[in-house]
Amino acid sequence: MHNFVYSEVVRPDEIRTLTLYPGTESQELEGSIRHIQLPPYISPTSSFPADPQQQNSRVVRNTRRLLDIFEAHSHQSVDSTDSGGNVWQWSLFESSSKESRRRSIHGREFFIEEPVLGFECNRIEHTPESYDALSYTWGTQEKTDEIIVDGKVLRITRNLRMALTKLRSPTESRCLWIDAICINQENVQERNHQVHMMKRIFSTASSVIIWLGDTEGSVYATLEMILKCNWSRGKKNLFSYPEKSLRGLAELFSRPWWKRIWIVQEVVAARETVVLLGETIFPWVMLVNICRAIQLAEFLTHPLASMVRSCGYQKFTVLDHFRRNRAMPLVRFVHCTQDYQATDSRDKLYALLGMASDISPDDIIPDYTKPVLEVFLDLVRFMVTKRHNLDIVSSARLSISDSSAPSWLPDWRGLNTLRPLNSEEVGGHFHRASGNTDAVVDLTEYPSILRAEGWIVDTVDFFDDTVTLTHVDPSTIRRWQRMAADNIDRLTMSLFWRTIIMDKDHTGNLAAASFGRAFDDFIDSSHKTRSKFVQQFSDAVTRAVLGRRFFITKRGRMGLGPPEIQPNDQITILKGCHVPLVLRETEGHMLIVGEAYVSSMMNNELGSDLEAGRYALRIISLK
Repeated sequence: MHNFVYSEVVRPDEIRTLTLYPGTESQELEGSIRHIQLPPYISPTSSFPADPQQQNSRVVRNTRRLLDIFEAHSHQSVDSTDSGGNVWQWSLFESSSKESRRRSIHGREFFIEEPVLGFECNRIEHTPESYDALSYTWGTQEKTDEIIVDGKVLRITRNLRMALTKLRSPTESRCLWIDAICINQENVQERNHQVHMMKRIFSTASSVIIWLGDTEGSVYATLEMILKCNWSRGKKNLFSYPEKSLRGLAELFSRPWWKRIWIVQEVVAARETVVLLGETIFPWVMLVNICRAIQLAEFLTHPLASMVRSCGYQKFTVLDHFRRNRAMPLVRFVHCTQDYQATDSRDKLYALLGMASDISPDDIIPDYTKPVLEVFLDLVRFMVTKRHNLDIVSSARLSISDSSAPSWLPDWRGLNTLRPLNSEEVGGHFHRASGNTDAVVDLTEYPSILRAEGWIVDTVDFFDDTVTLTHVDPSTIRRWQRMAADNIDRLTMSLFWRTIIMDKDHTGNLAAASFGRAFDDFIDSSHKTRSKFVQQFSDAVTRAVLGRRFFITKRGRMGLGPPEIQPNDQITILKGCHVPLVLRETEGHMLIVGEAYVSSMMNNELGSDLEAGRYALRIISLK
């Protein structure tokens, strides 16, 4: 049998879809390709005007306004019901059968009958132009399996074959969009074109189906718990379910899909989202509710509470925050997704373009013919010249920079394991050390040299060891406390508890004064004796200090910085960069060591001093 040959996509809004023919699990996969045209593109209300000067000023204002909205945003709860869905109609119900369970009270055993949960989730009938988009991981790049398309062989990966086998209906055809099948991956020009339309493809789809893999190991028991916990008559306390069900949570949330960079856009753009786990399709809202149940259970006094806390459910809650809030500035997306993975490093940028609130669709166009280095150099150039923003360089770090690349170039390889200071999802606290200043740069020697206006405001004096433990030992914090008390004034010392959490609580929001009341108990407690309140403070400390060094500056400030800091490194605020940078002078230029949290500096406390000229404004040459 001959290999499948793609016919060209010729119209600007044209895509392919796969009609997957019905069949049983033992039958080979079969289908056909058809070309359809997406409906006319409607620009969002936040799109920008054509005039460059008007565009730039409006973008800056829009970006600041969006950041203010994000900080003030409060998350809404989602109520659970026993039925719902528009495209996928689902229902939870009591089946006619009963289940006998053995119970023992005071040594006497007896059997009781409990209702058995029934669940259905069915796709309503397709309209002629409708399709569902599949969100999945390729897994290995090796195409070991195949699907017969229009009578020809098309090679696919093993994970995609598993997904299609589970998704295929035994009685009716299904119309799907799948990147590995509907895009000719060998045609770079076509990839550029289709990736540019990716948000439209997923937002036009009737639904997005997330393939999370099979129900192997403990995951089958976890699936049963998810369904029962969402049932109005089901048990809401997770500890009333078997330990196997709880153990499977970690297995579920550790699957590769959760760290794939493209899932952010696929989930955010979706009209309706369902999850395919094994042979069961269930709505996204059921994961919302199981994660709320986890949050209620994780601090309870129970032997399995620590296992529930560490299951990795935050991977879902981050995505759900993205989904409910839809958009935020591009650089903040880049920082929030720093540790997501991509087979092609260019996708660390391209996968985010459709969601960014401060760029229009044609500002940055995907181009897979460009080398990765050039893609990110162009990103920096765009942000500093068109958006007057230097936040993108704050993710640079000296220890991971390629010797052939500038120290200020953002990390696209996921090598920077430090959580970016301004990487909170929508609603989290956003540091503003530079206030509302715009970046002022000179690109005459770009990219070898990036010159930017800024202020050198302090110098690193001495520091302690890097924190490498997953959970911070209070003895480390006590040592830092003694170090600070011996070298800084009493007023600054009152900010110590804020410094070790970088002024954010365990959820990433600005820490209220009441949050600091847990500090003394945290310092004096062990892991086994902590209350929920103290444990939350401990979590805030861990997320702030992990991988960083505590340091004292020559002007008597405290800070947390990258492990590579050295005495005499300079604390700098650049115009248009919202976090302080640690710079190191070498051969007449400055290298970016990394970003830093510095007390009494993060929320524009130095703004009036900078404006009054108490610190010299200078041109800083970054190499």
